[in-house]
Amino acid sequence: MEAAYLRRTNWQNLGGLFALVVIVAEIAGARRALNPLMDVWGQPEYSHAWFIIPLAVYIFIQRSRTIPLGGYGTPGILVALLSVGIMLLGWATGSYTASIYGAILGLVGFVWSSLGTRAMKRLAAPLIYLFFMVPLPVAFYISMSAEMQLLSSKLGMIFISFFHVPASLDGNIIILPTARLEVAEACNGLRYLFPLVSFAFLISMLLEDRLWKKALVVFSSFPIAIITNAGRIAMIAVLLDRFGIDTTTGSVHAFEGFAVFSLCIALLFIEVWCLLRIGNSRGHFIVSDLQVLDRGDFQRLIAWPVSRASLLAGATLLIGTSLVASLPARTEIVPRRQPLALFPMEFKGWRGVPQTLDSESLNALGLTDYLVADYNTEASAGGPLNFYVAYYASQRDGIHAHSPQLCIPGGGWSIISQSLVTMPWTNSGSISANRVVIEKRGVKRIVYYWFEERGRHIAKEGALKYYALKDALVDNRSDGALIRIVAPIYAGDEATADSMAEKLAADASAFVSSYVPGRIPQ
Repeated sequence: MEAAYLRRTNWQNLGGLFALVVIVAEIAGARRALNPLMDVWGQPEYSHAWFIIPLAVYIFIQRSRTIPLGGYGTPGILVALLSVGIMLLGWATGSYTASIYGAILGLVGFVWSSLGTRAMKRLAAPLIYLFFMVPLPVAFYISMSAEMQLLSSKLGMIFISFFHVPASLDGNIIILPTARLEVAEACNGLRYLFPLVSFAFLISMLLEDRLWKKALVVFSSFPIAIITNAGRIAMIAVLLDRFGIDTTTGSVHAFEGFAVFSLCIALLFIEVWCLLRIGNSRGHFIVSDLQVLDRGDFQRLIAWPVSRASLLAGATLLIGTSLVASLPARTEIVPRRQPLALFPMEFKGWRGVPQTLDSESLNALGLTDYLVADYNTEASAGGPLNFYVAYYASQRDGIHAHSPQLCIPGGGWSIISQSLVTMPWTNSGSISANRVVIEKRGVKRIVYYWFEERGRHIAKEGALKYYALKDALVDNRSDGALIRIVAPIYAGDEATADSMAEKLAADASAFVSSYVPGRIPQ
């Protein structure tokens, strides 16, 4: 396969201008997503994203010096069509991540259709690198954050045991003889993981060696970030217990974070150094990808070839992005409702005592309104039942109801069993709910929960995602709530706990629709 330079030939001399017009159109099509995207870049987990675009562009230009042209460009047209569809989906659902994904796919499709499959093998990496600047979908991020938080706590406990420090773990709280150390959400390791994976992919692009070595560099960044973060937690615990030095806040805590991330980078380079010495044909870093740009690089970009496939893909993107950009912003429908502060504390023999959530929990949950109350009745021998409603007026911009499945282990509870059950509802009806038996230090409780989503009572989280997409498209709504009932098990009598929870659900159901809106008649 021979490498070919991009050359200017008669009608192709407008290729660079055509590519620039397509890029501007992609930016215009995703313009509504730019502000929320940059807001996310202000968070520590994604602060590295500011460097991704210039690095990707730089490496792309360097690799375009000598690329093997040819191969099919037709797949690029299909990718361009797909990108327009995703951007339209992003507009309809209000998802800025979908809009950015669609815009990046549009660039991939245009390059593919213009230069062919052979060139894409060389240019795909800097284009894929652009996806690292887009935050994870909210539902996946919340799940990953909770899992990482718990994993960091458990690994931290293992490292603490190496120093013979007596400690115990209660969910995400490490209990020391002299203090309690909470492994907060900010210490879940994602602040190391996201930038480290991005950096590892950058290193793999500059590594000229076998594919398995490049893949190993990227995937090894996961355990490196997780283990070093757990080591940091252990170090904080040891310093606090042995020397009374509190490094959980302030400039010392920030310096620890910087030092640990520097260690991650050093470990990554040590790994690369070892991998380069494995095998008969030793690899190396591509020095050409680090050279300074010259005038010839820009001349080659101006002479971007315009093939029929390139014209079709470009026209598809121009028409599609123009359509997306011209569409008016969809103002989400948020139905009127009663505030949950007015939810009755006395009804049908139940007497409730309202509770409050702390500021840290409120910031983490991001909910619009909530109710927490302990309800008791003369028939409840095992103590009060906790009734919790978390309402979200919108679940689009990085806000999502947290499943109890993620929060239960973080509170130190063990899940004994879980199943789907039928709960009585208003007008002698019934709904499906999740039933989870949990235990901590010999204390057992039963947790019942489901999601009230625009008139639907949803127990399965797969169905939750489906109807969230459907209702956003059809009804332009994303409001909803999580409802949870926690019943204590007294003297091992689960049947009584089930009966009391069912009674509370049935009695409270008559009021729920006033505080969590259902379907709106068309």
